[in-house]
Amino acid sequence: MPAMTPRSMIRERPAEVLATLGLVSGTLSATWGHSLEFETLQPLAMALLLTPGALPIGFFYGMAMGLGVAAWAHKAWAALVVLVVTMYAWSAAIHTAIRLQRNAGDDPHLLLASLCAGAVGAGLTHLGCAFFASGLRQPWRIALSCVIGAAAGLLFFLGERKLVDERLLYLVWQPAVAYFIGLGLREPDVPTPR
Repeated sequence: MPAMTPRSMIRERPAEVLATLGLVSGTLSATWGHSLEFETLQPLAMALLLTPGALPIGFFYGMAMGLGVAAWAHKAWAALVVLVVTMYAWSAAIHTAIRLQRNAGDDPHLLLASLCAGAVGAGLTHLGCAFFASGLRQPWRIALSCVIGAAAGLLFFLGERKLVDERLLYLVWQPAVAYFIGLGLREPDVPTPR
């Protein structure tokens, strides 16, 4: 059996490749995500509706998803588009969590915030990837990513209540959502020569 090349691997096992990239980004997010803060990036953070401290986590995951989708679709510019959409998805997830729990802070509000933030982040990331993959445009696939994101988003609740390490969210959510998005990738639509 011939050895798999990176190109054949992304074609034959896109879910596993995206999950691996998600695990790498989740590990970077968990280890360095909150410790890296570049004040010089304040204008970029503001454009993305983030703080400079939240920027690296979105960047790590956006790069992972962008590189994976770009390699799969054979479109280098897909990396930039998916990166930007994923960073806005991260921003939307943060703002969803903040707004849903801000005034109460009790367990029901924090649970709702965790579920909704996970679903919002996953759904928007999925839609960014769907721009390059028609197999991801099916409503049930989008819903599945949202459900997986919501379920993994419960780790936010558990982390806030100090039942688990807060960083576990990144180590689970990022590869899980990436994997389920990867399940929707099939052979890209290639125009037939005439």
